[in-house]
Amino acid sequence: MLAPYVTAIWDYDDLMGADNSALTILPDTATYLCFLYADLLTTAHKDRIYTTRSGLAGFQSFRSDLGSFGKVSGVSARLTPWGLNVFCRGIVRDCAERRVDCRDVFPKYSIEEIEDNLSLKRSASERVQCVEHFLLSILNRDNEDLLIQTACKELDKSNGNYPVSKLARTLGLTERTLERRFQIHVGATPKKYARIVRLRNALFQRRMLSNWADAACAAGYYDQSHMIRDFHELYGMSPESIHPRLEASKTIQFSGLLNLHRAGR
Repeated sequence: MLAPYVTAIWDYDDLMGADNSALTILPDTATYLCFLYADLLTTAHKDRIYTTRSGLAGFQSFRSDLGSFGKVSGVSARLTPWGLNVFCRGIVRDCAERRVDCRDVFPKYSIEEIEDNLSLKRSASERVQCVEHFLLSILNRDNEDLLIQTACKELDKSNGNYPVSKLARTLGLTERTLERRFQIHVGATPKKYARIVRLRNALFQRRMLSNWADAACAAGYYDQSHMIRDFHELYGMSPESIHPRLEASKTIQFSGLLNLHRAGR
């Protein structure tokens, strides 16, 4: 039942590690729900800093840098781009480009209960089940928009290279209607969504190709300079500086996490 809305759930006992690693989450169209039961997490996004325990990161078009003064333990769920609305209707746009305390989105008592329960569980599987049960308890499929799901899948399948005007016509919508519904259910415009999909594809193309010029071409960029500009605007880093960090990350595809500390050694 959760599969159409949740792409991954993972457990971590000490996210930052003993060396308090500098972790970064790259934007990838997903929404992240994080349920923490130990110390607080600090998230720097653009020019703002958020300090939360359990938190929600909506659609992000720029990287987020994580930090903590303690041990960050918890369970995170990576939602599909359209997934958040089925768990809490009408909050998608308010959660975009920021991190929100889960207590401001869901009933405070339910978040405190899940945090207490997670701290008492002895295994990762028990903690994951705890989060799954919570998500199932608030799931409302009446809030989904199947046309927007189709639109997201088409943009993903084309690696962000599906013209938005053509996509709207294919779905029987005007561009303005598609954009409005996209913002309600995803938290961004289709063009911004496509831009992030294209850049993320270039990132993974580089793993298979020998240089960034070929990766830019394979991802559908007009030229390499266009791709480099997107790297700086969305990731705040150059392609060459991010590549070794990408190679060192084992969880980037489902967590979006890069370990900047270890890559710099």
